[in-house]
Amino acid sequence: MKDHNIIDRDGSTPLDHDQILGIRFSHLTTMGELDELEDLNIQKGLEWLNRQKDPNYLSTEFICKLHEKLFGDVWKWAGKFRTAEVNISKHRSYDVGPQLKDFFEDAKLWIQLGKMSWDEISAEMHHRLVTIHPFPNGNGRTTRIFTEFVQKRNNQPVTSWMASLGKNPQLRRDHYIKALRSADKGNFDLLIEFMREKKDQ
Repeated sequence: MKDHNIIDRDGSTPLDHDQILGIRFSHLTTMGELDELEDLNIQKGLEWLNRQKDPNYLSTEFICKLHEKLFGDVWKWAGKFRTAEVNISKHRSYDVGPQLKDFFEDAKLWIQLGKMSWDEISAEMHHRLVTIHPFPNGNGRTTRIFTEFVQKRNNQPVTSWMASLGKNPQLRRDHYIKALRSADKGNFDLLIEFMREKKDQ
């Protein structure tokens, strides 16, 4: 199973107050315990996703359902839009719904018109969703899983997320953040490289 938790976390780090809000298990005290429960939930969510044949998968309803399936056993707010502002996104919380609607309309056109390569579509799709940051947490993992699902539905190779650096999570994270920041400025080359490593690497 692909490792979707690109941003490595210290398992012994205590949960802060904001992280505890909305959690279904009052006994959790550390990031490691939280990660373990989330990983179990994600496996169930992936099993659900692998059974999906919904033709309307490029929709707000579908990605909200996906987020709920991936995190709903752990978080009470799974599948619901964030209501707070976050530094990682330039979009206000009340813009999440309209931004997602515009994104999915664009994504449909990218696929239908065939004017962009699948590397470009995948990178643009991932970056746009991460930038919108629809949910309180779990956005990166949901976005990576959703991107892979779209690739599979369109008979495309699944992105690697620079899997060769799997044994060096800090370096992998650094590459990922650098690629996202470059995409923020309109240059997707690093993100495409991160998502689709060359076969000779």
